[in-house]
Amino acid sequence: MKRQAQLSRLFDGLGLVLGIGAVLALLYYWDPTRVAIKRLAPEADARFEAIPADMTALPVSEWLSVRDADEVRQRRARLAARIFKMPDLPRDLMPQQVMRDVEKNPGPHHTCLSPTGPAVVRLLSRTDTIIMRALACEAAYYRDWRNLAGIDELTGYLSKNWRPYSIAYFRPKTANGHLILYQQGLAATYHDQHRMIEAWVEDGYTVAAMNMPGYGDNTCYDWRRYCSGPLMDARFATDGGAAFLPPVIAVNYALAQQPFKRIAMIGVSSGAWITLVSAAIDPRIDTSFPVAGVLPLALLRGKEESAWAIVEGLVGIAGVLDLAVMGADRPGRRQVQIFNRFDRCCFYGPRPTLYAGLLAETARNLGGDHQVLFDETHARHKISGWAVKRILEAITGDGKVQP
Repeated sequence: MKRQAQLSRLFDGLGLVLGIGAVLALLYYWDPTRVAIKRLAPEADARFEAIPADMTALPVSEWLSVRDADEVRQRRARLAARIFKMPDLPRDLMPQQVMRDVEKNPGPHHTCLSPTGPAVVRLLSRTDTIIMRALACEAAYYRDWRNLAGIDELTGYLSKNWRPYSIAYFRPKTANGHLILYQQGLAATYHDQHRMIEAWVEDGYTVAAMNMPGYGDNTCYDWRRYCSGPLMDARFATDGGAAFLPPVIAVNYALAQQPFKRIAMIGVSSGAWITLVSAAIDPRIDTSFPVAGVLPLALLRGKEESAWAIVEGLVGIAGVLDLAVMGADRPGRRQVQIFNRFDRCCFYGPRPTLYAGLLAETARNLGGDHQVLFDETHARHKISGWAVKRILEAITGDGKVQP
């Protein structure tokens, strides 16, 4: 009996410790608590509230050189020549292969894991946290969505052995006439955002979801499915083609199916940079939303500097501020940049206030609209419910988005 009593006390104590740990973990990861912790941290003022002293005197106005419609057209043509090796967008380029209703019939696929992933990926990938999950492997996520008519998988083969692209094109049963291009960033795939995409489809949005090069289906891990067909034009077999061609093809394909009232593009983290450039070069994109990931290169710090690789070779033609204005260069075009002020990763703090007014004024002079918003509802590197609400307001409305 004495031994049983000791064991009972031991398990009671263990349960109490685990319970306290669970409560503390919940409080730590709960968004309001995380924001409070960030605000109270010793470095909070310098990190989240103040512009770094070495940035306050930077010549921000000199970083914007696109001021009129002629300049926009010239820069757009130069960017197209740099990225696509042609004087304009490849507006007639269609996917090499279209697999209809892939959520009902995924078709033959060899494997669901990247060969570069460790063995633990096989376990963790089932919790939707790892980056190499393909659409054919995740069909069960989407099969029972109420307003989903079907998913078209749009694919192409850019370069031998390692550079395909894949786009998931979600068709709603009852459509509202709006198209959303969603560009996921690094360290995830759009499958991580399946609940957000489901909500859009439920509301009637047609959605074209894309991953970064080397993520999801954008690899040759399943060689027979993605990398065994004829190659596309060699002009597109570049880093720029791999990054910026899929949004163009998505719009081409979408417009071949039906007309749209408005085309919007949303990108998070590294996907924000793809969105910034895509909106600048493709005037068919009416509204664009770079989220948690775009700053002038001179303002980047630490891990943010990896963005150089995405726009290398382009910023000599049009700087980051120029690209932003080019995405809001005429009546009916709008760009809203959203920053997570307390982001635990990167692109945090008030640095965009250095140029927000300049972008708004320049876009207004061209007839467009540009806004910068700060999301203070969480401390994560993500697109939040607060941000999605304002994005949908901007897509469907004509007035200023309320912060």
